Amino acid sequence: MITVTPAVASAIAGDHLFAHLLKFEFTGGSTCFTDAGYDITYNGDVYQANGLLLGMEAPKFTNELRVGEISVTFSAADQSVLAMVLNNSQVNRYVHIYRAYLGTSLQVIANPILLHSWLITDASVSSDRKDAEITVSMASEWADFEAPRGRRTTDASQRRFYPNDRGLEFATQVKKDIKWGGE
Repeated sequence: MITVTPAVASAIAGDHLFAHLLKFEFTGGSTCFTDAGYDITYNGDVYQANGLLLGMEAPKFTNELRVGEISVTFSAADQSVLAMVLNNSQVNRYVHIYRAYLGTSLQVIANPILLHSWLITDASVSSDRKDAEITVSMASEWADFEAPRGRRTTDASQRRFYPNDRGLEFATQVKKDIKWGGE
């Protein structure tokens, strides 16, 4: 059940406009986009209406228990989005999608509705003579349900979270036990 503030409930019941706010928690920082016709500032973040966000699939709901999947399409005309998505692995990074209702002066009515949080599963680029698009595929949080938890003190495990860190590169050569915590 979604809980909304009285102001949002009133906006839903009335003829207020709404916009979607997409917050991508990319490696290296958050990037925010909106499908509105102008930039929207909410909660200290500026959601850009730069025309790069081309579309977003609506989630499909069924009676079956399964992992939900959607995709978001961007224009690849701007190299910054292309670089963010493809130069760093963004798999399993969160994307939060909100529905923000707008007041009479087109400001966000407090506490937009969090529609869903997704995990990025893939990103791809397609192009032809007319268009170039980036498609970011996402799945619900249940997609990562069976993933092993915890971290190991191995070089491979450390590089999974910090690709440039060489702190555990020679950990296998240590001959004595290292006691963690306590005495």
